[in-house]
Amino acid sequence: MTTKSLLLITTLALAGIANAKSYDITLSQPTKAGSVQLAAGSYSLKLQGTNAIFTNTQTGKRFTTAVKMEDTGKKFDATAVITDTKDGDNHIMSVHLGGSTMTLELGD
Repeated sequence: MTTKSLLLITTLALAGIANAKSYDITLSQPTKAGSVQLAAGSYSLKLQGTNAIFTNTQTGKRFTTAVKMEDTGKKFDATAVITDTKDGDNHIMSVHLGGSTMTLELGD
């Protein structure tokens, strides 16, 4: 592998990391996100493949759950979390990603 090829690969890898978008959400009460339980608080949400990574902004603790991505064709102005109550517990059903046309589906 030439030095030029290695430099190009490294540059592309760093560009991908730098462009990793995160979305800020706030949960007012404990809520299940897929298979994980999230405490009330502020989270940073990042996508990694078919997984959503929720990072608690106060504790730094990370929670990962599988998601299904869907292109709605409609651009969302802001990130919105859609929840539902099942058996007395709150569950995130989907997340509309602000500034994009993507929705994350977390519903069971």
